[in-house]
Amino acid sequence: MSKDKDTDARMMAAFLQKDPAAADELYARYASRIYGLGLVLLKNTTDAEDLVQDTFVKVWRRGSSFDPLRAPLDVWVLLIARSIAIDLLRRRTLEARKLASEPRRSEVSDEPDPERYAEHSDLIQRARKAMERLPPGQRSAVELAYLGERSSTQVAELENVPVGTAKSRIRAGIATLRRTFAEESSARPPTYLYGRAEPIRSSGGGAR
Repeated sequence: MSKDKDTDARMMAAFLQKDPAAADELYARYASRIYGLGLVLLKNTTDAEDLVQDTFVKVWRRGSSFDPLRAPLDVWVLLIARSIAIDLLRRRTLEARKLASEPRRSEVSDEPDPERYAEHSDLIQRARKAMERLPPGQRSAVELAYLGERSSTQVAELENVPVGTAKSRIRAGIATLRRTFAEESSARPPTYLYGRAEPIRSSGGGAR
C-alpha cells in the first residue's frame, strides 16, 4: 500500500474511533471543497452548508466501507457529497413536477373551466408517461436540465459523464418527447371532446 493510501486508511480508522484530531483533519481537508461543490450544484449557500454537515455524517456512517485500494479518500468523500446533492436536486425536481400537476384556480372565475382543466390534466399525464418511456440516462438529463434548471456542464458533473454525453442525452431526450407529443396529437382528438360523441344510431331506426 502506498504512503498516501496508508495515511487515508489510518485517518479513517482514527475518525471512526472518534479521534478529535482525525475529525479536525478531515474537516480541514474537505469542508471547503464540499461547500464549493454545493454552491455549484445547489446554487444556495444554506444548502451548501447543509451539504457539508450531511456529508460528514454520512462519512461517519459509511466509514467502515472505505477501501483505500479502490479509491483515494478525497474521491470517496466527494462522491458521497455529490450523491447527497443529486438526491436533493431530484427531490426538488419531483416537488416541482408535483406542483406543476396541481390544478390552478381560474383568475376570472372561482370555478375552474372544465375544458381547460381536462386539457391541463391530460397534458401533465402525457408528459409524465412520455418521460417514463425515455431511457434512464436521457430522462435524468432532461429532468436536471429543464426542471432542475442546470446547464449541460452541471448535468455532466451530476451524472458523472462527459459534457458531450450530457448534451447528447438532453438533445435526444427532448427530440423523443417532441416526436411523442407530435404523434399523439395527430392520433387523438382534444381531451375536451372526449365523451361528447353522439350515441350511435342503428342504420334502420333513425332518430326517435
